[in-house]
Amino acid sequence: MKILVISDVHGNAEALSAVLDQEHDMDTTVFLGDSILPGPQPNETMALLQGLSGITIMGNHDLEMLGPRRVPNAPASWQAVLDWTFDVFDPAGYEYLRNMQPGGDYEVEGIRMCLRHGNLPGALRRALPDSPDEALVQLADGSDCPYVLFGHSHVQFRRTLEGQEFINPGSVGQNRCGNLLACYGVFEDGVFHHRQVEFDPNPWLDALDRVTTLDAHPDFREWLRQGLLRGYGVGEREPWTRYAREGYF
Repeated sequence: MKILVISDVHGNAEALSAVLDQEHDMDTTVFLGDSILPGPQPNETMALLQGLSGITIMGNHDLEMLGPRRVPNAPASWQAVLDWTFDVFDPAGYEYLRNMQPGGDYEVEGIRMCLRHGNLPGALRRALPDSPDEALVQLADGSDCPYVLFGHSHVQFRRTLEGQEFINPGSVGQNRCGNLLACYGVFEDGVFHHRQVEFDPNPWLDALDRVTTLDAHPDFREWLRQGLLRGYGVGEREPWTRYAREGYF
């Protein structure tokens, strides 16, 4: 039995396609959220996700897609991406987004899992490889499931705390540790493995050039382009550069 675990696709259909081609023999999928924003392939990504069966958890950017078009205090460049995405997004995709499920305890192919997107309140914000135990405890939120799966921080890692294994499969579509790779995980015969696969960035880059609202923000478009190519999706800065030096994906 094979369970594909993915998170944080962020509108990168090329990366998701590479994962699905690599793991074509999966039995079911666990998707931990963040499907579309801020990538330039919203409809292509949604078409791939709609073809999957399994559990889908709502991410913070999925909620953003279901909210108002205008985001308070958003930089003009970010709002430009939002405006374009809302304009081109196939309305049929909203049904998928509305049907995404809340974080909680689930059983998948006989394995008990606590599934979260991974965003945390307050100063912690997200769970990283060297976050304090408190961050993981908050993610579990009292669950006694043997596995706590989460995304949001875009770094592949696993830690064991008081008998529970906390696992981030990494980001399919927006690497932050200096790699041009789609990162994910699989449960195979009840054992979890982290995996990565290469993908062709050129269709994503071509799609980025077609985001017309970014014509007024060429520096931001170039920042997004370099973020993909260099593997630092939110900028080449700490802690991501440190995690890259330490060998994280």
